[in-house]
Amino acid sequence: MKVRAILASCMGVLAIGCSSSSKDAEKLVRVEYYDVAYRESPPEPVYGRLAWSHLPQPIRTKSRETAPLLLPSVSFEMPRSNLQEAIEAVAQTIGYNWSYPKGIGGRPVAIRMTGTVEEVLEEIGRQTRVVAVLDHESRTLRILESAPAKPIAPILPGSSSGKSFQ
Repeated sequence: MKVRAILASCMGVLAIGCSSSSKDAEKLVRVEYYDVAYRESPPEPVYGRLAWSHLPQPIRTKSRETAPLLLPSVSFEMPRSNLQEAIEAVAQTIGYNWSYPKGIGGRPVAIRMTGTVEEVLEEIGRQTRVVAVLDHESRTLRILESAPAKPIAPILPGSSSGKSFQ
């Protein structure tokens, strides 16, 4: 019986305590709960594809006049070839167009060297008796026939004997 009396009194207290008015609801304090900290440092920044930066000065236009001359070394190996193939290979290596007289394309060339493009062209010119000219403005490699190794003496126009004057 005592238990029933205690239980009944608790029910009465709960019934009275739960019934509240709007004035009592305003007096209630809202308590906020936060999770326990589990990180020792702040989160990593998120990767962004765009990055804004301010240049220290305006970007200048590109010009070939102020650019430094770059002389890269090339390894050139053509043991049994001709002038036509060698000139085409050198010109394609540096990205230039090429031109040469039709009659000299079959002259033999044998090269196995490492050096700048100018040195390779000098060796080709020495072996085939031609002059190679790099035209950087039009990006062209031109081959010109050089003077023959043995100079020819001029002949007077009216002489039939072929005497030369010296």
